Amino acid sequence: MGTSKALLDFGGRTALDRVLDTAAGFGKAVVVLGSGAEEIEKRCELGRATVVRNSDWAKGMTSSLQTGLKALPENAEGFFVWPVDLPLVPAETLRELGMRFWILRQNRRRPIVIPKASRRGHPVLFDRVYADEVLALSSGEPPRTVVDRHAAQVEEIPAGDVTVRDLDTPEDYARAAKR
Repeated sequence: MGTSKALLDFGGRTALDRVLDTAAGFGKAVVVLGSGAEEIEKRCELGRATVVRNSDWAKGMTSSLQTGLKALPENAEGFFVWPVDLPLVPAETLRELGMRFWILRQNRRRPIVIPKASRRGHPVLFDRVYADEVLALSSGEPPRTVVDRHAAQVEEIPAGDVTVRDLDTPEDYARAAKR
């Protein structure tokens, strides 16, 4: 991308602030920072989140997710995995994920709820029971490994393309910023 994805501007709000705005009401967010942490802390409204730093950020997403899970409150019943390069996910999608999650938990399931458009996307809502498995992954194993192991617990909900179109290039950002 050439710049911090967390700091990309969307209507006067950073991508990270948009994610935190949308996630408000689902518990205190845990934000994992790696490269460029100081600048992100200066420019984003992080007082509403628990902020942790991942010194191994170059190892990839699994390392960052593991860092975040170590800061997850003990009473959390689940956790979202939401990369900052998907800042346009609507609150409605989160509500639908949450509703399905709680219905499944009431039926004694330990769900993993995933939005799906043309393919599976983010944010993914995991039951807390999967945290230890994610923490045990090697740095080369993607979190999808845990999803694949528990395919019978996976529920997909229909969602728009903003759950699958991440911002990997300046062209991706230009298309997303037009929305």
